[in-house]
Amino acid sequence: MNKSATQGDRAASLRPAGHVNHYATWEVATPAHRTHYVRCLVGVESSGADASALLERVINTFAGAVGPASLGRGIATGPGGERSDIFYAYWNSPAHYAAWLTTPQVASLWAADALLEGPLGLWRESMVIPVERNETNYSNDAAYDGMAQIDKQMRKTDVHGYWGSARERIPASAHDTMPSAAPDFMRRPPAATETRGRRVRITLPGNTCVIRSFQDWSQAQAAEVDWYLGNVEPVLRVGLDYLNDNRTEARCYGMRYIREYDMSGAVDLNRTSTFGYFESLQTLERWTHTHPTHLNIFQAAISMVQRFQGEVAVKLGHEVSVLPEGMLSAEYINCARSTGFLPWSHGD
Repeated sequence: MNKSATQGDRAASLRPAGHVNHYATWEVATPAHRTHYVRCLVGVESSGADASALLERVINTFAGAVGPASLGRGIATGPGGERSDIFYAYWNSPAHYAAWLTTPQVASLWAADALLEGPLGLWRESMVIPVERNETNYSNDAAYDGMAQIDKQMRKTDVHGYWGSARERIPASAHDTMPSAAPDFMRRPPAATETRGRRVRITLPGNTCVIRSFQDWSQAQAAEVDWYLGNVEPVLRVGLDYLNDNRTEARCYGMRYIREYDMSGAVDLNRTSTFGYFESLQTLERWTHTHPTHLNIFQAAISMVQRFQGEVAVKLGHEVSVLPEGMLSAEYINCARSTGFLPWSHGD
């Protein structure tokens, strides 16, 4: 198995002296042969228009031998009110992802000039994730989605419950602080270029930090569901709203809040995910460790654990990755100017 960062050559742990965990968490037990994951978000953007034909075409691209090893679907609302039907696909190697990109269904979809006209937009955000720059953490050992679904093996970790533990679970952090490769990138004024009718590609700077968090109440009893939806989920939404409304201040490119559905798009799974992009691991840590909106989220989650005496069926978790230069790229076709990374697309 791949070692955690605390098993590496770190000079000193960030763990406070005498820290004791009062609840268990798990991480993906990534096999030693795994060097990378790939995650690609594909979105169909609409504003009340019929997107069924394009959605069917997108779904068809995921079929076949080189399709993703894990695939989910959900709906999110963009900053301008645009609806995006989003597919989040994972591959277990860059080679498999590259093979998928070259299939006729995928290549023809993304080359189609017809997409430049009409009311619909199409976008993708692709991440090549080295295992040594990745960490996971879950409230239980149910491996149902994303990286956990690929490797299907979970193990308990004692590296949690204190500020800095996420960093310590990233193996590369034992010898690399991973600061932003371009700290002035987000400080530029938002791009004013028209994006409708255009195809825009952008690559974010090295050491951009990506987080996906999971919230799943599908297996919980009514009392716990009511507690989560009444006392935790609203606090989470406040934190996400802060990040989306204060992107430059927070050094966050944006957070999508996705309600998850089955692959038909008709059945609500009683799960949500957030997908967010920060300038660096440091800026994610600054928000999580010090900002009132995240401290309130953390306290709400702890209160739920205490309320149900540690027997919590609501599943919580996350994947956090710090991506090297060139490993986070995106393409937007006929999308709204506020979509994804487009506010930072200056033609360079």
